[in-house]
Amino acid sequence: MHNKKKEFPLWKHIEELRKHLIHCLCVIAICTIFLMYNKKIIFDQIIFGPAKKNFITYKIFYKIIKKIPLFPFIPVTFLSNDLEIQNRKIFGQFNMYMCTCIIGGIIISSPYIFYELWTFIKPGLSKKEEKYSKWMMISISFLFLLGIFFGYYILFPFLIHFGYSFKISNFPKNIFDLSDYISLIIHSVLSMGITFLFPFFIYLLTKMELISHIFLKKYRKYAFFIILIIASAITPGDIFSTIIVIIPLLFLYELSILISFYIKKNKE
Repeated sequence: MHNKKKEFPLWKHIEELRKHLIHCLCVIAICTIFLMYNKKIIFDQIIFGPAKKNFITYKIFYKIIKKIPLFPFIPVTFLSNDLEIQNRKIFGQFNMYMCTCIIGGIIISSPYIFYELWTFIKPGLSKKEEKYSKWMMISISFLFLLGIFFGYYILFPFLIHFGYSFKISNFPKNIFDLSDYISLIIHSVLSMGITFLFPFFIYLLTKMELISHIFLKKYRKYAFFIILIIASAITPGDIFSTIIVIIPLLFLYELSILISFYIKKNKE
C-alpha cells in the first residue's frame, strides 16, 4: 500500500508558511528582549570581551606561542592594553544596542528557525527523506553555530589585533569607533556562520545532480583560488588572518567532497 502525500493548494502552502514565519518572529522577539534585559552581560562580557587584553583567545595563543616559538612573525602579545572605543553620535549607543540585540536574537534563535523550516517541508517528504532531513537540520544548526564561534573566538580577535597593531606612524592613536567595532564583530560572526554552511549547499547541489565529487576533485585547484579570494574579502588582507580563515574553508571543501561521494554511492 502506497503512502500518498496529501496535496494542498498554493494558498494553503502560503498560509502554512506564514504560520511558521510568525513563530520564528515571535521567538526572535523573545530572544531579543532577553538580550535587551541582559545588557551588561551581552556588551561588557561578550561584545567587548575581545577588546580586553585578558580575552581567552589572547591567553591561549600567548601560551601556544611561548611553548612553540615557530612563527617569529606572530607577536608574543596581542593587545598590550584594552582597546579604546568611542561613540561620536548622539544616538550611536542606542542604535548599536538595538541592532546588536536584534541580530543576537536571530543568532540565538537560529536552531529554532531551522527547526521551523524543517517542519514546513516535512509533510512533503517520504519517510526516508524525513529521516535524513532531520539530521540535515541538526547539521545545519551545528555548522552555523560552529561558524559563529569561529568568527567570534578566532577571526574577530585577529582582525582586532591587526587593526590595533598596524600603524603608519606613532603619531596617530588607534581609537576605534563604536559603530565600526560592532559592525566588524557582526560581519565576522555572520560571514563565518554562513560560510560554514558550505557543505550543506554542496549537499543540495549534489542531490539536484548539478555537481559531483568528481567535479569537486577535478576543480580543486580553482576552488582553492576562490577560497583565497573569499578569505581575503573577509579579512583585511594580512597573511596571518587570511591563513586563519583559509584553513577551515579548505577543511569544509574536503568535507563537501566526502558528502558528495557518499550521496552518489547511496544512489547506486
